[in-house]
Amino acid sequence: MAGIKTSDAPLPNLQSNGNQVPHGGSNTAMDPKRLKRVAASREYSQRYRLKQMQYIAQLETGVKALEAQLAITYPRVQYVDTQNSLLRAENCSLKEKLYSLSTKIMMKEAEYNELRKKKDELKQLSLLYQSPIAETSRAKQHSFSQLLNIARDQAGFNQDLENRFGTDVNNGENRNPI
Repeated sequence: MAGIKTSDAPLPNLQSNGNQVPHGGSNTAMDPKRLKRVAASREYSQRYRLKQMQYIAQLETGVKALEAQLAITYPRVQYVDTQNSLLRAENCSLKEKLYSLSTKIMMKEAEYNELRKKKDELKQLSLLYQSPIAETSRAKQHSFSQLLNIARDQAGFNQDLENRFGTDVNNGENRNPI
C-alpha cells in the first residue's frame, strides 16, 4: 500500500516489576528475549491494524469518487440511450421509405423500358414507311388503283373480270359457284 506510514512511536515499556503475567500464564519472571518478541508482535499487530484502517479509508474514498462519477455518468447514459432509440426509429423509417422509393423506381424503369420498346417499334415502322421500297409500293398501289378506276369506266372490263375471277368488281359479290 503506497503512501502508508507506519508509526515509529516508541514501544511501551513492557518490563515491569513482574506483576504482569504474559500469555504463558506463569508467575515467573519473563525472559528478555521473550519480552522482546511479544513487544515486536504487538507492534506488528498495531501497524497491521493501522494499515488496514488506512486501506479501508482509501477504499471508502474511492467508493465515494465512483459514486460521484456514477451520479454524473448515469444521466448521460440515459440521454445517449434515448438518442439511440430515436435514431433507430428514424433509421427504420428511412429504410421503409427507401424500400418504397426503390420499388417506385423499379416500376418507373420497367415502364420506361416498355415505352422505349414501343418508341423503337414505331421508329422502325416510320423508317419502313418512309423507305424507297415503301414509296414505290405506295406509288404502285396508287397507280394500280388509278388503273382500276380507268378500267372500270370502260365497257366490257367488268365482264372480263367476272369471267376470270367470278366476282363483280364494282360491288364485290361472288358469282362463280366454284
